[in-house]
Amino acid sequence: MRLRFIVGVLVAAALGGAFAPALRGQAQASVWDGVYTDEQAGRGGTIYGQSCASCHGDRLQGKHPTPALAGSGFKGNWNGETVDDLFEKIQTSMPADKPGQLSRQQNADVLAFILKFNEFPTGKEDLPVEAGKLKQIRFDAERPGK
Repeated sequence: MRLRFIVGVLVAAALGGAFAPALRGQAQASVWDGVYTDEQAGRGGTIYGQSCASCHGDRLQGKHPTPALAGSGFKGNWNGETVDDLFEKIQTSMPADKPGQLSRQQNADVLAFILKFNEFPTGKEDLPVEAGKLKQIRFDAERPGK
């Protein structure tokens, strides 16, 4: 009986530890883990050219007062946030002249393009559009462990 109780406690602790980051709302992956595909970034580049470049520039350099979407300043601004934070900023305020005009899929594609332009690695699956999944991805300006 006592052994069964101890085993039960150990199993519960192990499972709780495995799910603890998700239960606390902490991101479990990083933009350095390959969270988008080349194909998705390609689609996003097309959309970016049509809907974003006039304000943010062809090279994502920004145009005063519009901020850059590439480089150390951009990465520093989002460091430690989740990809969902950036996604929601895009979803609710861009394009500036028609916020919310683009679909969630189009915004995910544009965000994939921004990640690729900032030299974050590609992966095997498209960046998701669901907030719950995006909240599980950290935006780390530098590769973890570096």
